[in-house]
Amino acid sequence: MKPSEPFNDNPLIISMKKFPFRFIPLYVVILFFISACGNEKAENQNASAVIEQAPDFEVTTVSGETISLEESLNNDKPVVIYFTASWCPVCAQNWPSLSEVYPEYEDRLTLVAIGIDPTDDEQTMRSLAEEKGFTFPVTRGIPQIMLDYGVKSQATTVGVNKDGNIAFRKNKMVISADEYRELFDGLVQ
Repeated sequence: MKPSEPFNDNPLIISMKKFPFRFIPLYVVILFFISACGNEKAENQNASAVIEQAPDFEVTTVSGETISLEESLNNDKPVVIYFTASWCPVCAQNWPSLSEVYPEYEDRLTLVAIGIDPTDDEQTMRSLAEEKGFTFPVTRGIPQIMLDYGVKSQATTVGVNKDGNIAFRKNKMVISADEYRELFDGLVQ
C-alpha cells in the first residue's frame, strides 16, 4: 500500500480531483464583474439617503458665459452637471437627448457640460458643440471639478437641488430624453 492510497477513499479528495481548477481565473473575473455592477448600481441610485453638499464651482463656457453653482442657487435654480469628453461614445449618445430637453428647462435650471479631459481644450469643445448642435453650455476639459464631485468617469450626470445638495448621480449611462425630463422635473419642483 502506497502512503497516498488511504486518501484515495476520502470523498473530499475525490471531489477536489474532479474540481476544474483551470476555471478559477474565470470564476474570479465573474465575481469581479458582479461586484462592479453592484457598486455601479448603488452609485446610480438617488443620493437622497445621504445628504451630500455639492462643491461650489465657477466655469467659463466656450461661448464666454460664466456659470457658478453659487449664483444659480442664489437665483433659486438647481444645477445639472454633465461630465463629458469629446471622444466618449456614451456621451455622444446623451448629447442629442440633452440638446432636446434643455431648452424646455433652461429658465428653471442651469445645465452645463464640463469636459473631464484636459486635452479637450476650448477650441475642441467649441467645434464639437457646433458640429453636434449643442443647445446647452459646455466647457473645456477641467478634470478638477470631476474630482471635486467624486465622479469617476465621463458620461456622468449630477443633479444639485435648490438646497445645494447632490440629488442624483448617474454614472456611465445612456439616458433618454424622457429620463432626463424625469430627472429635471424632480429638481425643479
